[in-house]
Amino acid sequence: MPFPQNTALLGRAWRQSLGGRTGRLYLATGVAAGAVYEYDRRFQASAISRTLRAFWTIAVISADYKINFRSERGVEYLNGIHERASRRLLSCCRDNGGLFIKFGQSIAVQSALLPPPFRRELSTLYDNAPSSHIAQITPVIERSFPGKSIEDLFIDFSPTAVASASVAQVHTARLCSNPTQRVAVKVQKPEIQLQIGWDLFALRTCARLIEYAFEIPIMWSVNEVEERLREELDFEREGNNSELASRDLSTLGDRQLRRGVYIPRVFWNETAKEVLTTEWVDGTSLVHPQQLTSEGWSNKDIMQRMVSLFAFQIFVTGNVHGDPHPGNILVRQHPENRRWKEP
Repeated sequence: MPFPQNTALLGRAWRQSLGGRTGRLYLATGVAAGAVYEYDRRFQASAISRTLRAFWTIAVISADYKINFRSERGVEYLNGIHERASRRLLSCCRDNGGLFIKFGQSIAVQSALLPPPFRRELSTLYDNAPSSHIAQITPVIERSFPGKSIEDLFIDFSPTAVASASVAQVHTARLCSNPTQRVAVKVQKPEIQLQIGWDLFALRTCARLIEYAFEIPIMWSVNEVEERLREELDFEREGNNSELASRDLSTLGDRQLRRGVYIPRVFWNETAKEVLTTEWVDGTSLVHPQQLTSEGWSNKDIMQRMVSLFAFQIFVTGNVHGDPHPGNILVRQHPENRRWKEP
């Protein structure tokens, strides 16, 4: 019976051939994916990987809400969905870093609009952003001041960051031009310029997905957010805004506000678009309310001061200088009062 025998041999050969082609396809796909990943990591600051992670996270969160969010299941069940969504979003923001930290912080301050788990989880992004090694940020400083090294500008530049935020980190130092002056040097993280285009693309795409899936009109805000984020990467603009706020305070503020609010001085010879150098000020961040209480500060007094300051900027000057999350505000004892507690 030669025909069946030949058919069996032919089928076996076909399967072996198919298996060989499939194996080679898998191998080629794996090599290509590895090459793309390595290129992305080395030359694009992982921008592609971060974008795909954002898409996946939003897709999973959206699917969870679409499938499981049913009012008849009760408050406890619905809170579980919020908890899962907020933890997934926090993980994505932490893993991606950069502007995604800023996105997460922006969501965290919307406590009046979003379920409590989002504020609780994402508020941890206020002061826990990862920092870059000094070897990575030194070129940012030196390209900002052509012909000068970091040693030509600063003395005792701290090798590790004392604070790290979404797009920048802060180091302490003293000025070469004035060795007695302690300063805070805010340096833009080196990967930000590579990532911003991809990050804003991810923001637009995710906003469209959310708008389509839940019929929530949010795309109108995306252009405004993009514009403000790009402006935030210009530290010379930030320095100018800081000085404008200081002038407004000194010329238009009442006596109590002038005495109770201090805006650090900007040192322009050591400031550029990616480097902002200001006077160093010691204080306790609003991120740490328990520490403020242990130091004897009244939360009520602090909040009254903050409300007065922002009301002054909104209703009197029209110039609102602020990224007003708690990590950007410090409380200290008034330097001219040593007799009683006065913030």
